Amino acid sequence: MRTAFVAALVALGLALGAQPVRSQTPRETSMCADCHVEIASEKLKVLTHADTLSCLGCHHIGYTRDPELSFQRRLDRCSECHQDVAPQHVGVGGAEVRDCASCHSIHGDHSVEEAKQHMTSRCAACHASPHPEHASGAEGSPGCVDCHTMHTGRAFEAADPAIFEACAGCHQTVHPSHATVEGIAECTACHSVMDPPAPGTPAREQTCAACHESVHPTHDGVVDGPTCFQCHDFVSDPPAAEAAQVIGTRCAACHETQQQEMVQGGHGASLATDPSRDVPTCVTCHDAHVGQAEARERLLITAAVQCMECHGESSLAVRYGLPSMVKRSYADDFHGTTVQFLMAEGGTMGAKDVMLCSDCHGVHNVAPLSEQEIAEVCLRCHTEGDEKIAGAWLGHETPSPRHKPLIWLVRLFYFVLIPFMLTGLTLTIVFQLMDARRKGARVRKTAGMRRILARLRGEKPEPVPTVERFTRLERFEHAATAFTFIALVITGLPQTRPDLGIARWIIGAMGGIWSTRMVHRTLGVIFVVLMVTHVTRAVVKAIQHNRLPVMVPVRKDFQDVLQTFRHFLLREPMPKVEKFDFSEKFEYWGLFLGGVVMSSTGVILLFPEMVTQVLPGVIVAATRVMHGMEATFAVMVVILWHSWGVILRPDVFPLDTSIFTGKMPVHRLKHEHAAEYERLFPDENADPHGEGSGD
Repeated sequence: MRTAFVAALVALGLALGAQPVRSQTPRETSMCADCHVEIASEKLKVLTHADTLSCLGCHHIGYTRDPELSFQRRLDRCSECHQDVAPQHVGVGGAEVRDCASCHSIHGDHSVEEAKQHMTSRCAACHASPHPEHASGAEGSPGCVDCHTMHTGRAFEAADPAIFEACAGCHQTVHPSHATVEGIAECTACHSVMDPPAPGTPAREQTCAACHESVHPTHDGVVDGPTCFQCHDFVSDPPAAEAAQVIGTRCAACHETQQQEMVQGGHGASLATDPSRDVPTCVTCHDAHVGQAEARERLLITAAVQCMECHGESSLAVRYGLPSMVKRSYADDFHGTTVQFLMAEGGTMGAKDVMLCSDCHGVHNVAPLSEQEIAEVCLRCHTEGDEKIAGAWLGHETPSPRHKPLIWLVRLFYFVLIPFMLTGLTLTIVFQLMDARRKGARVRKTAGMRRILARLRGEKPEPVPTVERFTRLERFEHAATAFTFIALVITGLPQTRPDLGIARWIIGAMGGIWSTRMVHRTLGVIFVVLMVTHVTRAVVKAIQHNRLPVMVPVRKDFQDVLQTFRHFLLREPMPKVEKFDFSEKFEYWGLFLGGVVMSSTGVILLFPEMVTQVLPGVIVAATRVMHGMEATFAVMVVILWHSWGVILRPDVFPLDTSIFTGKMPVHRLKHEHAAEYERLFPDENADPHGEGSGD
């Protein structure tokens, strides 16, 4: 009976060999189990295909014993259901990897989830522990099939997006600091498959250095210095811009003393009560990613700039009850402007010569200082001075009648003087322009424009009779003074406005803030020498001629002022004036007195220690304010009044060349300086075409 049944099965197997797979029937399985007891006892209970295949679905009694043919038939049989599978390992490794059964145990594997570790052990037969970080074998640890797809038909690639997705399956919230960095899209960009579990190893450090070429150079060479992973937690840290508070707290692991000082200081108290990003942390001032030498040179200046940025926020001043003028009071001071220029130059030049925020308030234990302590700070550099030099520092409060009243009075004086004088000069220009227009003056009709148009037409202008107005020495003196004045403006005014791009450009072109100041001081000395020479020459000439210098105002000048405005308003005749009228004398004395103020204040600023040996330190502060305000006033007057008188005035447009040639046309002399004309040409019938001589 059994023999007949086996024969029937053989015939059935031969018939089914070419048929599609079908579901297993209980009887067929039990019949096979009669002989294959070892399979049926345990493994058949967990048979992977128990619900879809019978034994005859894969095994055919008529199979040949030829290994090559058996491998191919098993592969073909699996492919009947798994049509989209292209085994990656088929044909790799010789006879060891030939078909599905080389990796899969049909009779022993559990479900896919339950068989991960079994598959991993089989992979290890060829791949000897390539992934030490994930090969622990502990429950929950990934298996090979979690990351590698065996049926893709292509080799594994390090940047395969499938690998990144596989990592994200377990590591869902890692590396927020790099999640948005362009170019880092795969885990393998930083992680090598051979990485050991523990971070901080040389392999990991080299991985960081691939993108961050200057990794912690400040700590290079430090015994037991930190690695990337001791300061940065790449699993939980936010992006770098938001991680200052987190990273700063880790510095205390090594820098305990500095941390204690900071906690005791003003910033530490704020940090204890309000752990927000308003207060500075270690990384606010310290840059751990520059070299040690550069870090030391830049630290104090960059920290001072950071102080100004924070204390310049009005909202923070109100929130923490701080003085509102901290930034402006320091930034406008000599030392504050120097710091800003040094920062623009790279922040590594001459920091020892500048009083920084940390000099008065401390580095980590930030706190205000008393006047006596501030004096001690000043004397560190100003060794030849005494304690009175500390009065030159105005503090962080606005000058007022109660606080630094002398500074307040100087500013008030110029705040009244400058608008008053500029308004008066502007009104005078308006009156002169209206009078010239009423007399028919037009731009194209001026003598200078007629000569220019004639030259453009190729015509030779007719010679114009002239008189000598300025000697060669006077012309040289004017040219030297004008050049020095312009150079002083170019090198001086930018020093007060480091926030302007043109100021930084000028300072940079001059070779830096220190060289610019040296040039400015040298020009100041030249300007003083020119003034002394001019005054000496004028006094000597007055003594020789036994008369007052021509630029000294006399009673007639004040009468001419009234007569001139009668002419503008009532159309009365213009007054007859000598070589210089009242407006030219006014400009001369304004610039001369301004030069005296600039020279005297410049000398005080050049020797503050010597001055404070005799005078209070506040004099130095008042002098600095006066020096800057007077320079601004002088520039405004020259631009407005002098430019009008020698360039824009209709009688001389486009330029009064008399100061360069020393000659003035006779017709202008007769019109503008009638008294001098009558003195030079007393006989009205005399030929005016000959050249006369002035005094």
